[in-house]
Amino acid sequence: MRNKLIVYTMNFPYESKVFGDSPTFKDFRVVYNSLCVTTKLCLLCFAVFPANEVIKKRLLVHWWIGEGFLNPPVDGKETVVEIADGVFEELTKKGCIEPVYKKRRSVVRSFKMHRLNRSAVIVIAKDVRFVDFDSKGNPTANFSWSHRACLMNGSSHLTLANRPDLDPEKLQTIFNVNEAYPDFSEVDWSRLRNVKVLYLGRWHNRANHHIEVDDVEFFKGLRYMRHLIFFSLRGISRIMELPDSLCKLSSLRILDLSACNNLEILPETIGSLKRLTHLDMSECYLLEHMPKGNIALLSELQVLKGFIICDHKNDRSCTLHDLSALKKLRKLAINTSREDFPREEELIVFQQFGSLRKLTIAWGGLYLPAIQLDKRIKLENIAARPTTSNTLKSSGGNHTQDNAAPEPATPTGIRNYIPKIPSSLSAFKRMTKTTTRNQEHFKELEKLDLQCYPQMTAPSWLMPGKLKSLKKLYIRGGQLQNLGQVHENDKWTIMILRLKFFSELNLDWNELQVPFPYLIYLEKYRCPKLTFFPCDASGLWLKP
Repeated sequence: MRNKLIVYTMNFPYESKVFGDSPTFKDFRVVYNSLCVTTKLCLLCFAVFPANEVIKKRLLVHWWIGEGFLNPPVDGKETVVEIADGVFEELTKKGCIEPVYKKRRSVVRSFKMHRLNRSAVIVIAKDVRFVDFDSKGNPTANFSWSHRACLMNGSSHLTLANRPDLDPEKLQTIFNVNEAYPDFSEVDWSRLRNVKVLYLGRWHNRANHHIEVDDVEFFKGLRYMRHLIFFSLRGISRIMELPDSLCKLSSLRILDLSACNNLEILPETIGSLKRLTHLDMSECYLLEHMPKGNIALLSELQVLKGFIICDHKNDRSCTLHDLSALKKLRKLAINTSREDFPREEELIVFQQFGSLRKLTIAWGGLYLPAIQLDKRIKLENIAARPTTSNTLKSSGGNHTQDNAAPEPATPTGIRNYIPKIPSSLSAFKRMTKTTTRNQEHFKELEKLDLQCYPQMTAPSWLMPGKLKSLKKLYIRGGQLQNLGQVHENDKWTIMILRLKFFSELNLDWNELQVPFPYLIYLEKYRCPKLTFFPCDASGLWLKP
């Protein structure tokens, strides 16, 4: 019976009577019936994705928020993310989904679903009219009896909205599963005014999955979508400018523009998106500036990624000081081409970010260069700055050889960083002279990620006394020769430390242990002068 079940499941994922009558499906149905309504709806979303595909937790949470499955409780005791974590935990414990661990890290950021479980979820999703599927188990664009339409390769006919047997106003979600060339030329957007989730970009981490649109005229139809909460254009090419119609989305909370590598201009009226909580512009390498003052009007903003700080004065650009009005900002990712960032006055601004918990700073700015070890992944249309061939050379000497194991694929496909070599250190020296030890610029910060830091000496603010709440420190690429000064009575509170691509960082394991007494996880990669580190072949060390 088991062998027959496997054969039927491989050929007919969910429509066979053998599968429907199997103990596997019946057991899964019992588990499903034990879930609350919210958890059931969250589980059914997994049916849209292929079996065993790695799905980012963040994407699922945003989808659930968009559809209204998750809402913060009135008493404010839990956040939406904490509620979502409870959903993931329950689904994992009951065997519905599997967590995906990366390099033995304790924090799970992705999940996947086994083929048999997905087959069972498809059966249930059809029964409750969650979404439509074809005979091969692929979701379809047909929403004649559901509230969701999925775009599949070569079959994304949203012109179905013109059929007399469909009611476009009941459609709540449009999700692009794998359509590379979505065509919206015949879509009557005025009839899709109740859509809450519009996910047109790519959902997985394979950057070689190309998506492009021939015509951006469909953007004009966005003005009708007054109920849209989650909008994603992630990884779509040939979008050079976003129109003002985007800013008519009065209910929009999550806007994902990441990896839109042709995007050059943001609408000047973006500040009218008063309910926006998440704005992701990471990997939009052709963006030159942030609209002056308008981003600062997004008072509900909690996550801002891809914020640009230029190396030249521009009265049209939003500055770090402008962001100080965003009192709810808890995660900020900055790209800068300035060697002296942050200056003293900018360090003072950071003191005003009372809610900031995670900060990423990537030097190199508009032309953040990268060496991609995985040749299959290409970043198109990036104006790359010339780099020197010896930037990442490993130095010789009598030090222990660093691990050379290949690094697993990362979400962006970027493995290596080459910093811009500074022409002068005078500006940085002036900054360090005026900075006092007692100032706590990042007193609430829990995670700090520094990429391509362009100086040889660590910044004066990288010390325990100014980062008293820091738990995670990631430093990737650059010419650093040390990890900053640690005074006699200061100890880092850091528990997780990741160091990558440093040819000159000179440190012995015994020297590291004294200032980092709480360290439980260490990852090093291509750091030949980190000696006697008790890391395994993958460059990992976990506290016993």
